[in-house]
Amino acid sequence: MTESSNTWLPLRNVHTTPEGRWESNAQFGSSAEWFSGHFEGYPLLPGVTLLALAAETVKIKGREEGRTLGVLSLLGVRFKDFVFPGSELLISIAAMPPFARANLDFQITCQDKVAAQGVLIVTENAPCE
Repeated sequence: MTESSNTWLPLRNVHTTPEGRWESNAQFGSSAEWFSGHFEGYPLLPGVTLLALAAETVKIKGREEGRTLGVLSLLGVRFKDFVFPGSELLISIAAMPPFARANLDFQITCQDKVAAQGVLIVTENAPCE
């Protein structure tokens, strides 16, 4: 299992499940910069942070497999619940097949409730990497 060295995206327990999905965990304390100004008196984790956690999980798992993977685009993203400081997140993504490009479904849950879901369009040797 791998940990992220990215202090902005503190992923833990990055692994492949027995079912073949890529998973990771994350948690942000109330002092995390992501909450600054979002929103005063009612801190919520921005949706872009959830998407970045999914993309970072893909990058880490790709590196473990000797591949340079990156998220090229997103499809059908839905933000379904709020994420507050201290919430434990589970990021779950379909594993990348042995192709140069694939659509990978993802789901991010918080306390067994879906916070975000959608599809990541992932490419190997992504131009944005």
